[in-house]
Amino acid sequence: MKYRQIIFKYLLVTLLGFFLFIVDDQEFFNPLLTTSLIVILAALKSAYYVYFSYKKILEASRHEVMYHDFMLFMMVNISLVIFSFGLDYFCLNQVNPLNFVGIEKHLNTYELVFETWYFSVLNFSFFGYGQIMPTTIPGKLIIVMEVIMSFVTLVFILSDFLSLKESISEHLKKKEKS
Repeated sequence: MKYRQIIFKYLLVTLLGFFLFIVDDQEFFNPLLTTSLIVILAALKSAYYVYFSYKKILEASRHEVMYHDFMLFMMVNISLVIFSFGLDYFCLNQVNPLNFVGIEKHLNTYELVFETWYFSVLNFSFFGYGQIMPTTIPGKLIIVMEVIMSFVTLVFILSDFLSLKESISEHLKKKEKS
């Protein structure tokens, strides 16, 4: 799969999240419905990411994809996931500023986007300094999703890619012989 297609898919999901923010900003839905939609979309996005990454590992095992190509794919994926979760945090904060503590109230939109992106980077990298913290269940759920995705990506996929690839290759060879 081409990187442009991957980026397009994630940007589409991200734009859908931003659309929810616009809809909420215009007050078409009540905040509870908008918050629920953000959490549901984040869960669907997380499931898609894990599924897509697994498919990519299977493809890499079958077709002997070069390690650096796989790493480039993962770098693009990780960047898009961080950006996407940053936008989820931004939308949650816009729907209800009480979803998080530690975000200053006087920030303009660009500064707020940066703060939520920064928060996402820290969560994905397990640094989470505690400057920004969720105070509501929706905020905590989305953070848990990002941390689980980070753990799956960094521990299971990247750190153990070669042995995982070998294991899948052996399994596929056994399956072909049967």
